Amino acid sequence: MPASDVLANDFRKPGMTKPVATKSRKAFMDYLSMIGFNGLVAILSFCTTSLLLTLMGRESYGEIVSLTSTTLFLAMLGTDWTTQAAVRYGTEEFLSLGRINRFFWNRLWIAFAGVLVVILVSPIWGYFLENFIGLTRNGLLFILCYLPSQVYWMHLQRIMPAINHHRLLYPLLFVERAVVLSLISVLYMTGYLRISYILPGYVLGSIIAAVVATWLARREIGRPRRPDWATCQKILQFSWPMIPTVAIGLLSTNTLDYLIIRRYVGKAELGVYALAVQIAGMVQQIPQVAGQLVGPRFVAMRLKNDTSGLTHFIQKKVTPALWAWSMCCLLGSILVSWQGPNWLPAKYMILTDLVWPLAAVTSIVPVWYIVWSPLLTAYEQVRVVMWSSVMTGVVNVSANLILIPRFGVVGSAWATVLAYSTSNLCAELMNCHGKTSEITFSNWRIYPPVVILAIIGILANCGNFNEVNY
Repeated sequence: MPASDVLANDFRKPGMTKPVATKSRKAFMDYLSMIGFNGLVAILSFCTTSLLLTLMGRESYGEIVSLTSTTLFLAMLGTDWTTQAAVRYGTEEFLSLGRINRFFWNRLWIAFAGVLVVILVSPIWGYFLENFIGLTRNGLLFILCYLPSQVYWMHLQRIMPAINHHRLLYPLLFVERAVVLSLISVLYMTGYLRISYILPGYVLGSIIAAVVATWLARREIGRPRRPDWATCQKILQFSWPMIPTVAIGLLSTNTLDYLIIRRYVGKAELGVYALAVQIAGMVQQIPQVAGQLVGPRFVAMRLKNDTSGLTHFIQKKVTPALWAWSMCCLLGSILVSWQGPNWLPAKYMILTDLVWPLAAVTSIVPVWYIVWSPLLTAYEQVRVVMWSSVMTGVVNVSANLILIPRFGVVGSAWATVLAYSTSNLCAELMNCHGKTSEITFSNWRIYPPVVILAIIGILANCGNFNEVNY
């Protein structure tokens, strides 16, 4: 049986044969393995954050968050517009040939070309960041040094699911985080715990993880090859609508929230908000990992034209799972709001106000990562992704500029709720006019628990929407 058939048959209606059921069990074990290692990664990240907040204070940690998140923002701006192509054509090449040499190296050359453009225009964005958030020359130097290694590491992360190395990704992320935490511990014990010594640890962590990943995937990616114009043209033709998508869609990321918070609220509040987002991100990894697993299978089922199997999977398995996920988010929010004031330090009490909007975001995230992103990629509907991202970015920027100056970090959290809701709503509405309308499941069944959680969160936060003064 071809590899694409095996993947396509992983999620079928009842009555599966034993080999297919075995494949489904393997996929489930892959998911548990990824979640387990992701939990370790989250623990390391949380330990790093807690250690920096304790030893260096909220302002110093806010400075580190500003620089690392700005680098990530630029890396995504230069490379993420070809991510959908990595899922679509990377998976296709691997299923056909058992390797991904041609796509891997050509996408890498395109990514490095994007990095070169970002570096060439660094005087422009550097001047803006210097005046907007007070970026120093040393901070700019760190960003330019961190950017190339982070881009290559991100490129490998996008490729891993396409070459069936799901289980390797999170152990490698664990290695990256462990390097950073180890360096911080050594610096503390030797008395050299300063921002200028901590930041190189992030560069070193990404380099070590990327080198190990390259070695482990050496058979699939093969030796370096020169750019192939036919392959590059294929990637570019598929991905060009994603350029404005990523450029504007990045306006809906936490990085932009951080910059605006630093501008209007300060580095101390930014440090606490970053901690809250990190905790929420740890939980959100559960549906994001699931999305990485279903993406290649959606592509395989689409290539086999198995619309009924895909519809059955989304309607019968994804929708009940999303309902259960939203209920867990609701119960978790109630628990934190109830017990949080009893054990949180006074300077972190704002976390009890942030739990409701961040829980709403956590319940909305799976709709995009498990349903719309892999579905639209499988059907090559990049324009739907583009317009969804554009509208999401516009809503996020507008809401942040309106809410953060008035309500601080709580306003930023609710701006994120509006942004993620916009992306799913746009995809839902535009789906009626595209190829994905072949998937005839009742989309609106997904949303009632999300709406209920958001309404409860707004009511719970009503007493906390106090205007802040600067």
